[in-house]
Amino acid sequence: MDWAHKWLPSPVPRLGDHVSIWSVTARDARTFFRIAALLWLVAFIFIVYQKLVGQGPPPADRDWRIGGEFLLVVLADLGTVGLGIAIVSMLLTRAVNKTGEVLMSFYQFVVNRFVIPVIEEHEARGRAEGLEQGRAESQAEWRAWNERRLAAELDGREFTESPPQGQRS
Repeated sequence: MDWAHKWLPSPVPRLGDHVSIWSVTARDARTFFRIAALLWLVAFIFIVYQKLVGQGPPPADRDWRIGGEFLLVVLADLGTVGLGIAIVSMLLTRAVNKTGEVLMSFYQFVVNRFVIPVIEEHEARGRAEGLEQGRAESQAEWRAWNERRLAAELDGREFTESPPQGQRS
């Protein structure tokens, strides 16, 4: 029965599998349907605009703008462009996805080449400034402690204060 698995479709979608009659891969299906929906919306708006404005006033014996007849006319015209919308969507899907991949690669290149070095430089500068500030504070603590010790020595008092915990440099 192993030979039959070669001829049957896989139950788990693979990267190159096509979705339904739309001839797009499973990976590209979301982009295809988004493009198709956008084109359908544009076509619908254009057809409605043409019906309302492009043909002038309706005949006096029927007012098809108000009733369901108008919707039927619009849907009939939209049906004739449906195949064109599907074909254009199929053609644009791969290009849109590849363009997105190229733009994301370019974005990552810019981030790696220009942004990350600036961030690392600022972090290094901040660390250096922090170390310098810590060193200065530690030295100030030691100086203040030493001055109190010397003052106690000059006055002849016993100095029992423990030295600061920070570095001595």
